[in-house]
Amino acid sequence: MNCCVFDFSRPLTHTLGYVLRGIIEAYQFTEDSNFLKACQRIGDGLLSKITDDGYLPGRLDSNWNAAANWACLTGSVQIAICWFKMYQITGNTAYRDAACAANRYVRRSMRTQGSPETRGAIGGSFPIYGGYCQYAYPNWACKFFIDSNLIEKQMIELQ
Repeated sequence: MNCCVFDFSRPLTHTLGYVLRGIIEAYQFTEDSNFLKACQRIGDGLLSKITDDGYLPGRLDSNWNAAANWACLTGSVQIAICWFKMYQITGNTAYRDAACAANRYVRRSMRTQGSPETRGAIGGSFPIYGGYCQYAYPNWACKFFIDSNLIEKQMIELQ
């Protein structure tokens, strides 16, 4: 699972989300079943680590064991987007349910008070002192957060 810039043995969920999204896009473009199988291996591995409240460890090892005691919020919503896409492809409700749980977890972490510069922001990690974008609010966290919540909203409207 060599898909992390800094620590190949413990990739961030942020980089795992990018990898999974790329494989999903490859499947959607080619309809090659090998890509779908790869998506399911990664998606199912990630499913095995999300908790009922939507917490997903910020780093995982090659056996899908938690390698961090904090959440990478960017990775959580990137993976939620992928799980929504996988639900649309496979009909497996476990993907949809996990995506909704991850979105709820990240929504609870959104900064709703404080200075105007950070109000509405999503931290790099939760807690904020975690190992990804420590004490920071990266703009891409908000971008993926909005994307994932829009997909969830569309799914609710279709029901």
